[in-house]
Amino acid sequence: MRAMPTALLALVALAAPVDLSRPGTGDAAPPLELETLDGRPYPRARLGGSVTIVDFFATWCQPCHGALRDLAGVRNALGRDAQVRFLLVAVGENAAVVRRFMRENPLPEGAEVVLDRGGGTARRWGEDSFPTMFLVDEDGIIRHINRCWGAGYQARLLKWARAMLGAGPSGRAGSSGKVPAREVVRGVEVLRGG
Repeated sequence: MRAMPTALLALVALAAPVDLSRPGTGDAAPPLELETLDGRPYPRARLGGSVTIVDFFATWCQPCHGALRDLAGVRNALGRDAQVRFLLVAVGENAAVVRRFMRENPLPEGAEVVLDRGGGTARRWGEDSFPTMFLVDEDGIIRHINRCWGAGYQARLLKWARAMLGAGPSGRAGSSGKVPAREVVRGVEVLRGG
């Protein structure tokens, strides 16, 4: 029997831990089974119609605080007229804790804050660390995923949002609003398809 080339073995080893059941870039966004802060079912089970930033966070998560400040900065940089929705999903939290957090922390203007009390939606979306952000296009397709928070987070999200809105970094319209599907895993941007 012939031995496998080292490069092929390395490729197989890298691919082995990938969870193929969780959605990735280029996949349809899973349904949202959430509730409002008033305890009612969230009325929009599916995303679409506008570019949407979905951010899974927890109030006790310190990196989430920085990510939410950066999301507020993205909203400010894009301007009020930009057709971008912000959906902030508090995972495993109760409404009273989230309301208190909202009073003490800046959130993006116009953001919707919802609860995923049991974490079921977060698991279906493949959220495995806080914060995890998904950028979903107007057709309900996940275009970018950012896991964790750190240097360059705000600039990266702003670049992606502008590209999806059909504007380059300067804000001028590009030739197409569609961009190749990319994912950031642990701070490294990886092409996941086109």
